[in-house]
Amino acid sequence: MASASPGGARFNAESSESILLSALRVGDRLAYREAMRRFGGAMLAAARAVAPQHAEDAVQDAWISVYGAIKDFEGRSGLKTWLTRITINKAYNYLRKQGREVSLEGLEAQHDPLDGAFNSAGQWAKQWQQWDDDTPDALLSARVLQECIEHHMDDMPEGQRLALTLKDMEGLSPTEICNTLSISPSNFRVLLHRARIRVFSMVSHYEETGEC
Repeated sequence: MASASPGGARFNAESSESILLSALRVGDRLAYREAMRRFGGAMLAAARAVAPQHAEDAVQDAWISVYGAIKDFEGRSGLKTWLTRITINKAYNYLRKQGREVSLEGLEAQHDPLDGAFNSAGQWAKQWQQWDDDTPDALLSARVLQECIEHHMDDMPEGQRLALTLKDMEGLSPTEICNTLSISPSNFRVLLHRARIRVFSMVSHYEETGEC
């Protein structure tokens, strides 16, 4: 069973990762609570990008594995990256149990929604309408648009969804993502670009038509 923090130590957002890691290695209960608070959201988002229906189970499985493997963690990557990689592997396991192949689809050639969007001078060929609710931030905060984005994320090819989730939502570096997904930097750039274009196209369509 995990021990309590030695000396009554407490962890918060200001606690360094090295201090947190040292406490995790000795099974500190409060350190695990802080790690879950600090990294749990990223782990759940990564699991949802792979296996939405099994995301919570994958995260739980990941923490169980972390408890047994933390002593051997050498710190060659950030703790967040290591935890995310474990979570993705656990999520993949659920897909394998269902007989589904794990792929990083989304690299194949496809129509670029921005094709023809710019004129020869590099300017918008068609002027955008004013954003609703005065600002893009206000529009993006609307519940209906959030649901629309989530819907399009679910339909996005797996590789694109993972690249976008890990980079733009969870803030992992390109190097960390390439190592986590075992892909080349050029493949990562293609996946991320195409994922961003899909979201950009969806938001543009929503602004013009009001439809998802």
